[in-house]
Amino acid sequence: MDQRDTVVTPEAVALFVDTAGLGSRMIALIVDSLIQSAAVIALFIIIASIGPGTIEGVFFIIAVFAIAWGYFPAFEILWSGRTPGKRTQRLRVVRTDGQPAGAGPILVRNIIRIADYLPGFYAVGAISILLSRRNQRLGDLAAGTMVVRERAAPEPAPLEVPLPADRLVDTAGLTQRDYVVVRDFLQRRASFEPSARAALARDIATALREKVSDDYSTHDEAFLETLAASFRARFSGEPS
Repeated sequence: MDQRDTVVTPEAVALFVDTAGLGSRMIALIVDSLIQSAAVIALFIIIASIGPGTIEGVFFIIAVFAIAWGYFPAFEILWSGRTPGKRTQRLRVVRTDGQPAGAGPILVRNIIRIADYLPGFYAVGAISILLSRRNQRLGDLAAGTMVVRERAAPEPAPLEVPLPADRLVDTAGLTQRDYVVVRDFLQRRASFEPSARAALARDIATALREKVSDDYSTHDEAFLETLAASFRARFSGEPS
């Protein structure tokens, strides 16, 4: 099973990550193995159509070796810690401090893959994943890496704020960052404690009233609603 873990970056920032469990990693491995098998079969068909020969045989053996052992490091280096199988499960290889895994750690973890595979189909690696705190196989422990699950990005939700006909604000002095602050507050305000909600609305409104012409007696949240709706109307072609 996937599990939550905390890592501290070199900048002393604590990050919460979901380390990938045995199930999702095995599914990713099966997908990658199927792709490798398809590549070997396609290569065999091509070689067979050319005709048997010593050169062709040597080339086939070298190519199979490259597919078997070069597939994972090549994709993980080029795709920032992902392979096609990992991508289907939203998995990525990173360092244990949460930073991207470079070529060095990726090569180390894939060299140790030989030990993880023993005595067959990653039995040692599976046991290591089950017993380690961060679901690491031997290659991850040696390289200082772990496999994490990337969270799916939430669907962007439009901010529905009606534009009052009798209260319009000139937003020419506002920046995109100002609007993002207002929008985030309005989208999340229902989750705030009443006192914190009022204090935050007051702080944001006070800072932004300096950039627009507005009556300071206007209720803070009503002002922010008008501000957001007017800013949106400014770029949507609606009259403002």
